[in-house]
Amino acid sequence: MSTSTKSTNKEETTEVSYTTAAYATLFNKGLERVVEVSKSSLDLAVEQNTELLASCKKALKASPMPGLFLFDMAGSAFEGYVALQKSLLGLAVEQSTAVIDAAQEFSLDAGKAKGGINALIQQSMDRTVAAQNSVLDFAAKQTKAAGETVKQQPGVTGTPVETVTESIQRGVDTVVAAQKEILNLAAKTVKSTAAKA
Repeated sequence: MSTSTKSTNKEETTEVSYTTAAYATLFNKGLERVVEVSKSSLDLAVEQNTELLASCKKALKASPMPGLFLFDMAGSAFEGYVALQKSLLGLAVEQSTAVIDAAQEFSLDAGKAKGGINALIQQSMDRTVAAQNSVLDFAAKQTKAAGETVKQQPGVTGTPVETVTESIQRGVDTVVAAQKEILNLAAKTVKSTAAKA
């Protein structure tokens, strides 16, 4: 889809061509810039959160308040969340680039469209599974870190709190493993169906 406009001026004539591919490329460049700004903002949020938690710990250190370790857990959780968000933003850019590249290729050769669509579906599924696995790994890592922090507290060893903490960890590990298996089976089914189409 190409439309041309001519601007007539006594001194110059300019022809500008607008195409779907040009818009798509421009969109993708804009998306990449937004993602970079988002990642920078997330990095600044981590710095701010670290400074805030350090200030809170310092202010409360002299108080008889137990459980300052929770500030460390909160900081680690926030850093993990930011890393996950940055990873998902990267996957969004990759997906956008793949769709635009495929669309441009399909517009040039309609015969490649079927194979290209199948490959695009498979790549999309791979990215979706990778994103979901990142989320599951993040949840498992955070649960394990929280459990380890609780078990390291004085007076927890050999108590029901330790038993419950270990039970929760095993439960989360089981759920994560089951979710990953379901994702892998779904991915195989989608890929198989796409390949047969």
